Amino acid sequence: MKNVALIYPNKFKGGISCLAMHVLYYHLNRYRDIHCDMYFLENYSQIKNKDAIIITLQYENDYFNVVRIVEELKSKNPEAIFIGGGPCSMANPLPLSDFFDVFVIGEIEGTDIMYRLINRETDVEGAYFPEYHGRSREDFKGIKRVYPKKLGIEDYPIKQFTHPSGAYGKAYLLEIGRGCPRRCKFCMARGIYYPPRFRKLKDLTYLVDEGLKYTDAEKVALISPSVGDYRYIIDLCQYIRNNYNIQISPSSLRADTISEELLEVLDIKTLTIAPEAGSERLRDYIGKDISSEDIERALEIAKKRGIEGVKLYFMVGLPTEEREDIQEIINLSKDVKEKFRRVSVSVNPFIPKPCTEFEREPFNMESKSTIKYIEKSLKKYGIQVSYENFNSMVVQCVLSRGDASLGNLIKEYNKPNQLLRYLKKKELLDRYLGALK
Repeated sequence: MKNVALIYPNKFKGGISCLAMHVLYYHLNRYRDIHCDMYFLENYSQIKNKDAIIITLQYENDYFNVVRIVEELKSKNPEAIFIGGGPCSMANPLPLSDFFDVFVIGEIEGTDIMYRLINRETDVEGAYFPEYHGRSREDFKGIKRVYPKKLGIEDYPIKQFTHPSGAYGKAYLLEIGRGCPRRCKFCMARGIYYPPRFRKLKDLTYLVDEGLKYTDAEKVALISPSVGDYRYIIDLCQYIRNNYNIQISPSSLRADTISEELLEVLDIKTLTIAPEAGSERLRDYIGKDISSEDIERALEIAKKRGIEGVKLYFMVGLPTEEREDIQEIINLSKDVKEKFRRVSVSVNPFIPKPCTEFEREPFNMESKSTIKYIEKSLKKYGIQVSYENFNSMVVQCVLSRGDASLGNLIKEYNKPNQLLRYLKKKELLDRYLGALK
């Protein structure tokens, strides 16, 4: 019997809402000779004498936690193989390459890759062994990604754990599709999960029936990069409504997929859309492909449905951005506020990510003052503006583009601000934030 620890390297409330944790837990415990337990930041210290330790890498800023976890657990688990996986692993595992024995490059469904790695096999497709393959970008890029050609139900975690503190509340996580058919130049989803795949409607209704039978969920959270692009989204939502009268929570909606019928069946209180850029010119350039008419039409439909709240997501510091584009963010937000009682705006800096068309673009340090300008401009109209800590976003950019040399720095400067101060002091910041050749 192989004893395995599956770790989400942050707090329980995030981990319990992470579909990957449920998929891995279900997948591994299907093997008769594997026993897998879940752990989070609150309880990982109790892990000892395991045969394998698996850590899902969902967000770059978790790397500081990851390094602390690995360093602490290595002495308590001397025989364990340390396995990393997830979107960050697929995009760029190099900053953590000194801390893991192997990274999974791809998706596990329909494969035995996890079983083989836990049993110490080395000739495994989709597995990146830094010690063997090397720690350069070319070494990592040579690994062929594995993924299921179709999304079925065999590996889907029907019995899920739920908790009120989860990101979606007590929700049953229903992944309707993976990958994205759109061509946004800033988003990793298309690059690391290509090709886009959607589940069959009959499979989704089966998963709903079985999942709600075994899960004390109070809502169904629809998981996909672009929920509205699913051909049968209205049929699916109608099925859930008619049979369970339970709340439906979509992860994302594009303005050009919103219809009266969709909003009626979702019955949401707040419309959330992501124009990303204020002007249509810039939206076209970044591949967002949403017109001003699309946004206006979506807002009109929402108003007609009696929706009182709107949340808008924007990025600043995008390639070719001009002052006029920033003013258009302000103008659009003001226009929305004239029609809706509650309006909030989330604005954050553009981060050039690997596996995107914009991966070589620079990070714009002027974004901090731009965000403050937008906040000041909108505050007087009663529009709430939220944003992430700017230094945290700078560090996220560094980690997402970093190489293997960052590993020791993450270990030594084990908090984001400490690492940032060191990079500034040594004048190394531009190496990671500047335009890449």
